[in-house]
Amino acid sequence: MRKLNFSGAAVSLSVLTTVMGQCILSDEAVSARTLLLQGLPMALALAVISRLLALEEVEQGTFSGNTFCSKLFCLLATLWFGAELVETLGQIQTLCWEQFSSMALVGILPLLLWAGWTLEPGVFSRSAGILWWAVVLAAAICFFSLSGQLHWENLFPEPEMTEPMQLPIYAEFFVLPLFFETDGQKPQRHWVLPFAALLVQVLFAFGREAVFGPAHGLQGLELLRAGSIGGIARFDAAFLLVWLAAALFRCGMLVCTLRVLLCRAFGCGEQEVPE
Repeated sequence: MRKLNFSGAAVSLSVLTTVMGQCILSDEAVSARTLLLQGLPMALALAVISRLLALEEVEQGTFSGNTFCSKLFCLLATLWFGAELVETLGQIQTLCWEQFSSMALVGILPLLLWAGWTLEPGVFSRSAGILWWAVVLAAAICFFSLSGQLHWENLFPEPEMTEPMQLPIYAEFFVLPLFFETDGQKPQRHWVLPFAALLVQVLFAFGREAVFGPAHGLQGLELLRAGSIGGIARFDAAFLLVWLAAALFRCGMLVCTLRVLLCRAFGCGEQEVPE
């Protein structure tokens, strides 16, 4: 039976990419203070649930596909990951059309699905390291381009309006052993993913409030557009290109995961491919 064995860098990059996509596209006026006060207890609860589920799933072989219940869990996970794939594709298409007036996703979608279906998890794990460097560099440039416009006093007044706090919940939080089937320790180290997702939201909210003042419902993309270094502006296009590369990476990972889950749910009988 074919096994998944993604690296921690690949799984975390996949999750944080879609969280960043939500931050960029969202126009919800959630303050950084609200995110911290309400988000931390939520993240703690998700982390505890994730850890406990990971230990139980390793012991019970929840996604082995050897029993009826296991096949059922694989099918349910397939539906959830399929919904995440559709969401990520929607984010990509929205940004491509709104920012670049491009329908390129339609043209590359067959190739993207084929690549995700045929490539082995090790390919995604090796690619994740390169993409992480690109993401870190893009984030650093974004920070320095905004550093001259940050007004920290804007963080202290009470926001004029706020939206209810919503912490992103993804299937990855609850099926960590599925991604690390050849290393039983990795799920125990990566139960902190909910805190990482919250951190991305908080940093983005801090930046938006420090530049624009208390939350006023501006789309997150406006924060990227505000950046400039010297006479150079509009770093948002470069940042979005890096995000698009990471989002395509996430789509490939999700398709690869769907392939394995479907084969276990319906007993395709794939043979394991050596790493």
